[in-house]
Amino acid sequence: MPITEWDMPGIYILLTGDGSGRVYVGQARRLRARLSQHNSKEKLPWQRAVAIKRDTTDGFNTAEIGYLEGRVSAEISALDRLTVIQGQASGDETLPKHMMLSLDSFVKSILAALRLAGIDTTRSNPEQDPEDESPASTTSGRATFNAKFADLVSSGLVRGGETLHLRQGAVEATGTVTGDGEIVVRGVAYKSPSAAAANALGLQSSNGWITWHVGSLAGITLDVVRRQWLEQQGEEFARPSARSDHTAVEPVTGADV
Repeated sequence: MPITEWDMPGIYILLTGDGSGRVYVGQARRLRARLSQHNSKEKLPWQRAVAIKRDTTDGFNTAEIGYLEGRVSAEISALDRLTVIQGQASGDETLPKHMMLSLDSFVKSILAALRLAGIDTTRSNPEQDPEDESPASTTSGRATFNAKFADLVSSGLVRGGETLHLRQGAVEATGTVTGDGEIVVRGVAYKSPSAAAANALGLQSSNGWITWHVGSLAGITLDVVRRQWLEQQGEEFARPSARSDHTAVEPVTGADV
């Protein structure tokens, strides 16, 4: 690929090789020129860089790279082993929600690229909340299913881009639903509603299913939506198949073959 193709907007992460775990997250309208500047005016003794651009004619615009810089900085800052020595704490929130949803998918790709570069992006506190994983049954009692937040999003009961709200005491917070069923709080995505709620409130734990409200503080809770999803699954499970309604199946003996 010609090096001139990197003279376009994007974000970058500078990586050190001294074992300190320090990284620098930045954005640039011309990636190649900006990285050259870092060679002459070092913010840290970096050895490698992960650079991200959009492989299209127009590429990213400045608002998009501002959003990505904030999201990636926040995700890396949430890792105990890495330290962002400079970078935006929050991204550009002026973008329409549908554009944020599209960019959120880039964040996962960027973290995957960091893993390929030898950087461990695994969180030291995995999201293991009993209320998220425990089985729940339908009110009809027909069947029992495990429900995850991503199930609510994939079914359309909660939309990607939706804003969730919570309030506990004097603390209020919001989260944004991603297209693949995570909740972004202060730039960090969580699969678990409870992990997202705990981080939003600054607590060790919180049952996000009953504290997150959809759309506004007056909206229904995620627990209500989860029960709707469970009812749907129970109805689907109990519904006779087309074959049992319309097809007669006769046994086949060895003599018939």
